[in-house]
Amino acid sequence: MTPLPFTFGNALNHFSRTGGPKGFLWKYALAYGLCSLLVQVLSGYFMGSYYAAIFNPATFGDERAINAALTQNFGRIMIGYVISLVGGIALWTVFEAASQRRYMRSEGFSLRFGADEGRLLLIGLIWIGIFLALYVGLIIVMIVPAGLLAFLASSGSDGGTAFAVLLMFVAILAYMVFALWFCARFSPAAAMTIRDNSIQFGEAWRVTKGKAWTIVGSWIVIMLLSMLVLVVLYIAFAAFALVSLVPALQGDADPAAVMSAMMTPQFILPLIIFGALYMFITAALMHIFGGPAALAAKADPSWVNNPEMDKTFS
Repeated sequence: MTPLPFTFGNALNHFSRTGGPKGFLWKYALAYGLCSLLVQVLSGYFMGSYYAAIFNPATFGDERAINAALTQNFGRIMIGYVISLVGGIALWTVFEAASQRRYMRSEGFSLRFGADEGRLLLIGLIWIGIFLALYVGLIIVMIVPAGLLAFLASSGSDGGTAFAVLLMFVAILAYMVFALWFCARFSPAAAMTIRDNSIQFGEAWRVTKGKAWTIVGSWIVIMLLSMLVLVVLYIAFAAFALVSLVPALQGDADPAAVMSAMMTPQFILPLIIFGALYMFITAALMHIFGGPAALAAKADPSWVNNPEMDKTFS
């Protein structure tokens, strides 16, 4: 099999150049949307009484009623949160495995929970640790300029204050760029784990040597395009929602009247359509975002020249 060269164009469009049975992306997005909806419905079932108190026009803004609903439904609320947490982790695991099998093995869409998913669950836990460490690092990066800013502000130095603000902006921007680069260096870990049928994380650093900035650039382009699509979607929903809320917003704009208007079909129907489209698009983006890193794993010279590669795609 002729491997796909690692270039910016191929990284950006890898999701459409994987080979294998057609229709993967829409099946993946539709299945993820439906499964995500199921998790939300199950979670909402246990938390429904609390939400009903919050959005009930008769008790809207009544802190005593809301606190009473929180106390009465605390156990059910916790169950709802647990369902959301466990369900979210399970969804990421099985759909990430399906995505990487497509990239690395050109398989059609399928969901299961086996060895691939178990290994990816461990990869996901490692990523959680990395994200927590990066978050702590961001706080540390912000502390020094913030301390300098507070000192200069107390001393009345306008020029020094402006410098401290600029320093904080530059420090945060530089750290975010570093975080993107650092994540890009390990981003093929999931793809390599599926490829080699064993947990691979540290080896991803070797695979992305000379490729990290291409991966970051691909991520940025995909992110900008996705933001454009989502902004259009938000504007369309806002326009439909505003039309249904105009009568309630006239005059004093009574909060209870606004809440009542939000319970009407004219508002709920666009909300359902928006939610469905949003889940479909974000699910598709999950698969698309994984393309650049997966291509780095697929273009790994030590794998391209490995006889096992032909077995994988046979």
